[in-house]
Amino acid sequence: MSTLPTIVARLSAADPRSIRDIEQEIRDEFEFHLEMRTEDNIRSGLPAAQARELATAQFGDFETIQNTCRKTLLGERIMLQRLQTALIAILVLAIVALAYQMYSSQRANETALADVAEQLARLNRSPQANSAPIRAGEPPAWDADRPRVVETFPANNATDVDPATSEIRVTFDSAMTDGSWSWVRSSSEAFPESAGDVHYLADMKTCVMPVKLEPGRKYVVWFNTANYQNFKDREGRPAVPHLLSFTTRR
Repeated sequence: MSTLPTIVARLSAADPRSIRDIEQEIRDEFEFHLEMRTEDNIRSGLPAAQARELATAQFGDFETIQNTCRKTLLGERIMLQRLQTALIAILVLAIVALAYQMYSSQRANETALADVAEQLARLNRSPQANSAPIRAGEPPAWDADRPRVVETFPANNATDVDPATSEIRVTFDSAMTDGSWSWVRSSSEAFPESAGDVHYLADMKTCVMPVKLEPGRKYVVWFNTANYQNFKDREGRPAVPHLLSFTTRR
C-alpha cells in the first residue's frame, strides 16, 4: 500500500514547470543554437547581419520548431497526468477495500463475542450451574448404589477346591442386565478354561460360567475392572470390581 503514494508523489514532481516556463525554455534553446550558427558564419567571413540572417535560414522556421517541441513536452505531461490520475483512483479504491475489510472483520468479531456471551449467560441460568460441584476425589452420587458381589462359588481364597467343579458362580446384591458381563483374566495361565456359554440364572443376580478345571492350579478371575465394566444393574450402573482367587487340590 505504501508504494502507490510514493509513485504518485514522484509523478507530481516529475515536471513542476508551467507552460510559460516550457515555452521560454524552447525559445532560449532556439536562441542558443541560432547564436552558435551566427558565430560560425561570422568566423567564415560574413558580416554580423548577414551571418544572423543566414543562421536563421539554416535553422528553419522557428514557429514550426517551437510548436513541435511544445507538443512533445506537453504531450508527455498530459500522459503523466493521466497516469497519475489512474494511480490515484487505484489508491482510493484500495483504501476503500481495506477499510471495508477491517469493518467486516470487526463486525464478525463483535458477533462472535456476542454469541460467546449469550452461551455463557445460558450456562449461568441452567440448573446445573446452581448445583453443588463435585469435589476432587469424591465419588459420584450414584456410586453408593452400585451393585456389589455378595457371594462366589468357589469361595474367594479357597485352597482345596475339587478339580471336578464344573462351573464358577458370582452373585450380586441386585438384578443385573441380561447378556452383559465382564469375566476378566489377569493372565492366560490363571484363567479357567471355558466349557460352555456364560449365562444368568432366573433371579438375574447370579452369573454362571461353565469351566474345566485342572488339579493343583491356582485360578484368578476379576468380575469387572477399571477398563471392563459390563457387569451392570438394570439402571446401567457398573458393578464394583471384585477379585476371585482359588486353588484346586492335587
